[in-house]
Amino acid sequence: MASLVVLAGCASDAPQDMLEPEGPYARTLDNLFNPIFWVAVAVFVVVEGVIVYSIVKWRDRGDADGDAEEMPAQLHGNTRLEIGWTIVPALVLAVIAVLTVPVIFELNAEPAAGEALEVDVTGAQFWWGYDYPTQPDFGITEGIVTANELHIPAGQQVHLTLESVDVIHSFWAPKLNGKRDVVPGRTHHWLLEADEPGVYSGQCAEFCGLSHANMRLKVVAHDATGWEAWVEDMQQEPVAPVSGLAAEGFALFQQRGCSGCHVVEGAYNEVADDSPPSPNLTHLFSRDCFAGCIYDLNDRNELEAWLRDPQRKAGSKMVIGELTEADIDALYAYLETLE
Repeated sequence: MASLVVLAGCASDAPQDMLEPEGPYARTLDNLFNPIFWVAVAVFVVVEGVIVYSIVKWRDRGDADGDAEEMPAQLHGNTRLEIGWTIVPALVLAVIAVLTVPVIFELNAEPAAGEALEVDVTGAQFWWGYDYPTQPDFGITEGIVTANELHIPAGQQVHLTLESVDVIHSFWAPKLNGKRDVVPGRTHHWLLEADEPGVYSGQCAEFCGLSHANMRLKVVAHDATGWEAWVEDMQQEPVAPVSGLAAEGFALFQQRGCSGCHVVEGAYNEVADDSPPSPNLTHLFSRDCFAGCIYDLNDRNELEAWLRDPQRKAGSKMVIGELTEADIDALYAYLETLE
């Protein structure tokens, strides 16, 4: 068992390794973790050393007849010792507090208006939604709504405003910052920043139901050119197909009830009043993953399998009637136009 624990930490390219920070906020946590870790090691060595010493020195050896020796002298009531083992832990905790409190304030500070990219984050069973309000300083002249993949400019502070629509979730992109719980009925704030362009994996870190382990997320950091291109693409409304298989899928999207839950801007803008929270599909094929980022959107087989049975992801709230293979082909052809 011990070897399994050791081997579990031996991955050389772990995508969610918090000990390899790639952003200033994650680095702040790493800088806090290191000294506290060594303080904890020192406490462990001292405490365990005293325990082992006591076991060896005062173990019951018995006499020649096998009778137990007398009990060793008891220490309760020793005022100096009791004061000592009260003050020493208090001093250790005071040192940890001195290191920790400034970091708490730093990570919870809200940037001044215009300094950071603002993103509203929604946690729902079992996916993450992202809403970018209008921000001309970042090229966003019309709001952008997407899901599963959080896109940000590299080297730029990002301010998240997080809410949950159902149960407690926890937003965690370990290489960019620590965990932030998202509690229903409350609004939470968190900061992210990526040093370099790249893709950073994350997930929900609070048990939230059957598919908690399948509520993943992806943060995509762009260089300046890539960010401008992404924003421009996301602000274009997709054009509804008027002919061919895609047009059949466009009609099926409404007929089979998909538009009752999923928004496609410019075509299906309103959902049913009783719809569960559902990802915005306006630019679905601009993403690489879907269904809480557990399935590869670049693999046609994955999306077709999802249309056949959305319950392949435990706890999925998507309900769709039985589709023929022709229906699936038509729906796929339409969804593929949502770039």
